[in-house]
Amino acid sequence: MDCQKCACKPATVFLTTVVGGDLKKIDLCEECARSSGAIHPTGFVAADLILQEAIQTVIPRTTACPACGYTLETLQKTGRLGCGVCYEKFSAPLQAALLESQRDLVHRGKRPARKRATREELEQEMQHHIARENYEEAARVRDRIAKMKSCAMAKPEPS
Repeated sequence: MDCQKCACKPATVFLTTVVGGDLKKIDLCEECARSSGAIHPTGFVAADLILQEAIQTVIPRTTACPACGYTLETLQKTGRLGCGVCYEKFSAPLQAALLESQRDLVHRGKRPARKRATREELEQEMQHHIARENYEEAARVRDRIAKMKSCAMAKPEPS
């Protein structure tokens, strides 16, 4: 097996790590491993340094958004995107960063207790559950809507 960096010497250093649920492997010759900082002078392997280099070869830092010219490097420095097209252009690194910092790509939190859902919001939520074929949750929301209707009917309107 040849070195993935220079492709002229046999690989003797094999690094494997998991990044955002993806298995990343890189095979290097000893010289390339030392020059990239993957091998510390004490003989230990510095996997983080070589991993960053491997990720950069997969997603070049010079990649720019076709609409606004924003680069991945600028995104990583500022933490902001330049335009709506950037979300599509940089979707892979954005998803990797989100998965590193939180459990999932979709927020699944609950509505704050102090805010009561309107009937329209509950109906939208019920339609969402039906579309996802989550019928048990849709039935719970349906029951809440029915309870909301019955409570509204029981209260006399102010005159």
